[in-house]
Amino acid sequence: MNFTILPSDWHENTLLDEPKNVSLFKIDLNISGFMMGKSPCGCYAITVNPNAVDVIERLFDFIQYENSYDRQVLIFSPEYDIVSALNCPPQTEIIRPSDPQYAVHSTLLAYYDQIIKDGCLKSTARLRHEGIERKAIGFAPLGEPEDYLEYVMFAPVDGWGSGSEMVINSHMRGEACFDPGSPYTPQARMYFNARKIFADGLAVRDGAHYLKVYDNLDISKYLLLTVFEKDVERPNGKDYWTPTSFTAAANKYFVDFING
Repeated sequence: MNFTILPSDWHENTLLDEPKNVSLFKIDLNISGFMMGKSPCGCYAITVNPNAVDVIERLFDFIQYENSYDRQVLIFSPEYDIVSALNCPPQTEIIRPSDPQYAVHSTLLAYYDQIIKDGCLKSTARLRHEGIERKAIGFAPLGEPEDYLEYVMFAPVDGWGSGSEMVINSHMRGEACFDPGSPYTPQARMYFNARKIFADGLAVRDGAHYLKVYDNLDISKYLLLTVFEKDVERPNGKDYWTPTSFTAAANKYFVDFING
């Protein structure tokens, strides 16, 4: 594995000479769980609180994925014994106990019709190769590597699952909007059998994303349900939807569907 443990006196505000050739894995005991985005040093970074997130799985997944694209991983962990974590690699399992049963992928209504026609979800890179332009609204602000466009991304059903709706809200606004309480017009929220995606060997683990699949995914094998605005009722007393409120309403609808 190609990684370097940075000294405790390293300063993140010091710009790297070749930021595209490296990525940063940072430990921060003061955040609530997990963050990802562009570091002040210029490279893509993920930040983890080991008290809230499985740091060992994320660390090894991140190193292996980044190395596969010839990027060295810089590790900054002045307040946590990262060496012990590196000496305890996780078991290589197709399905882990922590893997989710379900995952979501949200999309614009106009795109959903084409997805159904194609019978599959396609990555931004695949669509562009086919001559279909898709803007990656959050790509530049987050400083994500170019290869991220080659994957179809999925979000968790719970937790920060509203992030999937925030992505669509950003597309509709034409700019990145990371406010889960901002006004939002719900589109198509698609629920997938994540365990089957893992079992079939299609899931790519990069330490940053919940779940992603390379190039495309056949929806006939994995799509369980799509929830639209018409399927759910807006919360009482509210004049508009938000990414958070639609996520909650759609999730309840999905759980009721699954439980029959």
